[in-house]
Amino acid sequence: MGPISGVNDRQTDPYLQWSKQVEKNASRAGMVRAEENSQDSRDVKGEEKGNNRTEGVKNDSARRTRDEYIPETKGDADSKRAESEKSGMYRCSTDKVDREIAKLKRHKAELESMLSTEKDERKIQELERQLSQVERELSQKDNDTYRKQHMEMTKI
Repeated sequence: MGPISGVNDRQTDPYLQWSKQVEKNASRAGMVRAEENSQDSRDVKGEEKGNNRTEGVKNDSARRTRDEYIPETKGDADSKRAESEKSGMYRCSTDKVDREIAKLKRHKAELESMLSTEKDERKIQELERQLSQVERELSQKDNDTYRKQHMEMTKI
């Protein structure tokens, strides 16, 4: 009985095969470039050029290409800010409206406390009138529609 063929053959990693092929192609490309350089120097003297450039292009196509990370610089941030100004980006603030509503709520609480301690009928009627006015104003202003209509827009 004879030996079994392929018993000692190892399976090889495709990446390793590829990298060996790339190295081989790179060494060939280096030789091709050296030949091209020597032919370019001959061209200057007036001799004909060979057609080895196409062979070098074929070998370069086997190389893998990778994405390269390029970090952002300060100039890029400035250019983004300029783009945002061109695109019309705005920042909205309802702080002023919120302060106005908080002031009305504090005024309402003060009127209610004064109303509870007051004994004069005339002053009680005046405080109730002021309290109803503040409550109407609060009911008009303490909602999202009023906030949206009266928000401050600042360009970014």
